[in-house]
Amino acid sequence: MPLIAAFTVVSAVAALAHNPNGKPDPMNASLEVLKGAEFEQSFLQQMIQHHRSAIEMAKMVPDHTQRAELRQLGEKIISTQQQEIEQMTKWLTDWYKASPKEVANEKADKEMKPHMSMLQAKKDADFDKAFLEMMPKHHHMAVEMAEQAENKSTHPELKEFASKIAKNQQNEINQMKSWATSWFGPL
Repeated sequence: MPLIAAFTVVSAVAALAHNPNGKPDPMNASLEVLKGAEFEQSFLQQMIQHHRSAIEMAKMVPDHTQRAELRQLGEKIISTQQQEIEQMTKWLTDWYKASPKEVANEKADKEMKPHMSMLQAKKDADFDKAFLEMMPKHHHMAVEMAEQAENKSTHPELKEFASKIAKNQQNEINQMKSWATSWFGPL
């Protein structure tokens, strides 16, 4: 049974980032071919969806861990990303007369559901370990999306916003990897 659980976590982590063949995740792949206003609108829609899933994961933290560090990080993710969703929603409305879609990328949504269920089923150290494997991969996808926005956006404020997302999420990735190593050894 532990081998199956370990395989499930490893499979979930692999699905949340670039696959071994170097193919990007569904969100980054869909953005790679876009330019200009089409890119910006799709980026905003998909980053809102991406942030919503990070918030959903972070909301699991209080009921699934005893670690104060993870609880604080969960609160920070919820607060920061909710504010970013509000900003992106405003830009969608102001620039493109659009509202956030419930699901902006069906394939990414479909891939995320089983990982959320797996994480929801874990508690304490099992949850901590799974969270510290999954959230950095999830953040990494956002960093890659933000890097695309830094290069392709036409609105300077979106370029600056994307740069901030990439920096903040990379800092959180580094913190989570540090915790994972100190709490569980190399993952």
